[in-house]
Amino acid sequence: MSKIAIRSLASILVLTLLFSCENEYSEVGTDYINSIQVQPPYESENVVAFSEKYNAIQTNGLRNYFIGHYSDPVYGMSETKLLTQLSLTQTNPNFGSNPVIDSVVMTLPFYSRQIEEDEYELDSVYGNGSFKLNVYQSNQFLRDLDPGQNGDFQDRQLYYTNQLDQFNSNIESEPVVASEIIKPTDLTDPVVLVETTFDGSLDTLNLSPRIRIKMPNEYFNEKIINAPNPEVFSSNAAFRNYLRGFLIEADQQQPVMSMSMFDFQNADANITIFYRNEVEEENDEGEMTVETRYNQFVLNFNGIKLNLYNDNFNVDLTSQDTIQGEENIYLKGGEGSSGIIKLFAGPDTDGDGISDELEELRSNDWLINEANLDLYINEEVAPNSKNRINRVFLFNLDDEEVLEDYLRDPTASENPFTSRLVHLAPLDENDNGDLFYRIRLTSHINNVINNDSTNVRLGVYVVPNVNQQNFLKTQNSQLGISENVPSSMMETPRGIVIHGNQSATESKKMKLRIIYTETN
Repeated sequence: MSKIAIRSLASILVLTLLFSCENEYSEVGTDYINSIQVQPPYESENVVAFSEKYNAIQTNGLRNYFIGHYSDPVYGMSETKLLTQLSLTQTNPNFGSNPVIDSVVMTLPFYSRQIEEDEYELDSVYGNGSFKLNVYQSNQFLRDLDPGQNGDFQDRQLYYTNQLDQFNSNIESEPVVASEIIKPTDLTDPVVLVETTFDGSLDTLNLSPRIRIKMPNEYFNEKIINAPNPEVFSSNAAFRNYLRGFLIEADQQQPVMSMSMFDFQNADANITIFYRNEVEEENDEGEMTVETRYNQFVLNFNGIKLNLYNDNFNVDLTSQDTIQGEENIYLKGGEGSSGIIKLFAGPDTDGDGISDELEELRSNDWLINEANLDLYINEEVAPNSKNRINRVFLFNLDDEEVLEDYLRDPTASENPFTSRLVHLAPLDENDNGDLFYRIRLTSHINNVINNDSTNVRLGVYVVPNVNQQNFLKTQNSQLGISENVPSSMMETPRGIVIHGNQSATESKKMKLRIIYTETN
């Protein structure tokens, strides 16, 4: 059984359970039940949908960060670089007398899961290409607080995906180090390390897949061990002003691209300086001996981190028809694009701001059993299955909040792969083999029709994690409509194309479908 079939079965079981519960509830009161007339589904074609391109999205404060290049046959090339501060794990370190650096290693763990004792499966690695990692010293000062117009430093400083050109003048032109060639998809074996402990004994470690780059001893000897002023180690604020961080980029080595998300929440994501001292000690016989002590000094990435984008977005979204809608809706992760949907967008002959269709529906006194939007992938425009994503996310664009259906979904769980299967069903396949996402918004439509709630605009996005409800600020979006996007949109480079309300394929045209019963 395919993954799509399994997900479909899970969704059907959940929906069956929900509807059986609703039927049990409806059986209260025989006279009332006798007055209910089941009707064919109502389809509203007064839906308007179009796309919005984002030119800058907030990039600090994310959970995860990408490095590399991603190639999409529809959207083109996307490149992400990482600008990161370094943080002290201990202040005012004492490196002892005559410290000697043995090695310096930068570690970037992949997201992975262990499938066998000696094998891992990498997660969030896109493409089979290889690259070298170049690490440049950054002299760009990254501050925590925004001075604002009055210089009061009350708000958090926001940084955006489009600031690479702005920061370039503060990035050293020559790299601190360039790695050997790395091919992430080959790194599925455990990493076995043998480290020398403080007393000189050996410790063997079996670790998850990661990139380990040897950094130049001379650089860290100058910057850390023999820092010109010990006061730079008095606090992280002082240290980050002294050594302001690194820019890390992937230098592709072949036409095949590769982009990886790294686990910066892993404690092993750091730069470790391995050094030793010769220590003179008195033994039991009162004789002075010289002992070698092996030490580590760790700098982590717990400060500000930014993904800086250099995109070649191939789709022209500058002339979107926001009145009649579009044939295709373009959804792309990262510094990408989203869809904007207006429901009940038909004529308003009395000019009261409520469409004639919605006024008529409100007068019908219907019991709304189910309402959904089926979003069909346009496989002619976007035929490549490797670039598709399993979930999409919908939220109230006007009030910048999730819908009531999201909050009431009984399948909500900590596992994003099996969470909210009713409201945001995974990619599915109908009997004709057509791929679609079903968004169930029964509570929202019931509120709009029967409770006079505002008919707000809806935003639809590609996301890998439907559980994340927090949002990121945007700047200079193409239409100026969306001021925020779901943060999970920044956790995937993938993109899809779905049929809009102007699609020439009638069966895949975006429509609102309402299943109802008449109570009169």
